Amino acid sequence: MSAVLGNPMVTTAALPLLLGIALALLARFALPAASPVLALFWAALLLFFYWDTLGPPVMPPVAASQKLIYLAFAGIVVGLLPGRMLGRGTGFLAAIAFAAAFLWLGWRRLAGGSLDLQMIAALAVGLSMLIGAAMLTAQQPSPSPPAEEPFLAPAAVLALSLSGAIVSVLGASLVTGQLLGSIAALIGGWCLVQYLATLRGGAATLWSEGVEFLLLYAAATVLIQVALLAPKANPAALVLSSLPPIAAVLVRGRLQSLLPGARPLRPLVAGILIAAPAMLAIVTAIVWAPHGAALGFS
Repeated sequence: MSAVLGNPMVTTAALPLLLGIALALLARFALPAASPVLALFWAALLLFFYWDTLGPPVMPPVAASQKLIYLAFAGIVVGLLPGRMLGRGTGFLAAIAFAAAFLWLGWRRLAGGSLDLQMIAALAVGLSMLIGAAMLTAQQPSPSPPAEEPFLAPAAVLALSLSGAIVSVLGASLVTGQLLGSIAALIGGWCLVQYLATLRGGAATLWSEGVEFLLLYAAATVLIQVALLAPKANPAALVLSSLPPIAAVLVRGRLQSLLPGARPLRPLVAGILIAAPAMLAIVTAIVWAPHGAALGFS
C-alpha cells in the first residue's frame, strides 16, 4: 500500500480527482457558479499543483518551466476580473494573452530563426490554441442552456490536458506531463459530479467566464511549452492535442445536429466529439513513441 501511495503518478491523479469532486460538491450545495469565492478555490488548487510540481517561483525566471507558474498567475488575475469587465471582450483578451505567452516561452527559439519540424508543430499548436481559446471564451451562455452546454469548456480543457500529459510523458517531459495530468484529474472530478447531477434530472453547474479562462490558459500554456521544448514529443500528436477547444466550439455550432435527443446522452456524445482529436493524439503518441521514451513504449 505504501508503494502505491508513494507513486507520483497515482498521487497526481488521485488527489486532484478528489479535490475536483469536493469543489463540484461545494459549487452545487454551498456557492453559486458565478461566486468569486469559487473562482478563488479554483485558482488556489491550480497554484497548489503548479507549486507542488514545478516548485516555488524563481525570480527572475530563466527556464521555460520557471515561467509557467507566472503565466498561471497571469491567467488567474484575468480570470478573477469581474464578469462585467470581461464580457464580450474575453475572446480578444484571450487571443492577446495566448500570443504573449507563446512569445515569452519561445522567444529564444524564434530568435534562432530555425524552422524545423518541432518549430512548425509549436507554431501550429500556438495558433490553434489562440483561435480555439478566443472562440470558446467569446461564446455567451444560452438563455436556456441545453444539457451539454455546461460540459463543453470542461471537456475541452480535460481532453487537452489528458492527451497533452500522455504526449508529454512519452516525449520524455515528465514534469509537464505530471502537471497536465493533475489538471485533467481535477476537472475530471468536477465533470463526474456534474454528470451525476444531470442523470438525476438536475442541471449541471456552468463555469463562469473567469474560471473557464484561467483553466484553459493554464493547460494551454503548458502544452505550448511542451511543443516548444520537448524534442521527443510527437509533432502530429501535439497538434491534435490542441484541437479540443475548437471542437467544443463546433459542437455548440455545426456539430450540434450529431447530438442525440435524449438528455442524459447529450453530454456524453458531446464529450466524445470534443475528445476525438485528443484520442487520436494519444494513439499517435503511443504508436510513434521514440525509443527509450518514458513509460517504456518504443
